[in-house]
Amino acid sequence: MTSEISTRLTALGLPVAAAEEARLGTYLDLLERWNRVHNLTAVRDRNAMIERHVAESLALRPALRGRRIADVGSGAGLPGIPLAIVEPERQFTLIESRAKRTAFLRHVKSELALANVDVIEARVEDLRDAAPFDTVLARAVASLPEIARLAGHLLGARGVMLVPTKADFAAEAGDVGRDFCVRRLEPAGCDVLKGALVALEHAAS
Repeated sequence: MTSEISTRLTALGLPVAAAEEARLGTYLDLLERWNRVHNLTAVRDRNAMIERHVAESLALRPALRGRRIADVGSGAGLPGIPLAIVEPERQFTLIESRAKRTAFLRHVKSELALANVDVIEARVEDLRDAAPFDTVLARAVASLPEIARLAGHLLGARGVMLVPTKADFAAEAGDVGRDFCVRRLEPAGCDVLKGALVALEHAAS
């Protein structure tokens, strides 16, 4: 099945090395196994998982900034786990409030020996004392104004918050407020996403 991962990712313009492919395959194995009991994702078809979960996660890779990355509302580890696999020099903090999901994330971290992953069981709005991050990932969490309100404090002065969202996001962008500027990104591989990739940055940056 790992060869199928490589074939599909290469076809989408997101090639990975053999070692990364093997780890991504193991991650999907674990996700399928846990999903039978804990309902971590509604996507259950293996090929759909490759395209919806792995490919859409890796499509964010060119837009990452800096070394410290936060994945807000990580859920089943998306997009944090696939990105951590292919970006071992960056440190990923997976933030998830639900205990069953953090148990899964810690299991994946252990099974894949992901030294560059930390798992925090908490609501993002409660992490007021966290050190700022260079990139904050917020996939399928909330509307743009709500994401800015809940997680904006995690963003460093020159950081970027990456939000895959609906293609028509202009109305939401207008409600984000004066503290952030909003722009659409189109990095290589972005056409894999079902919608738009939006960057939120501090207005003064």
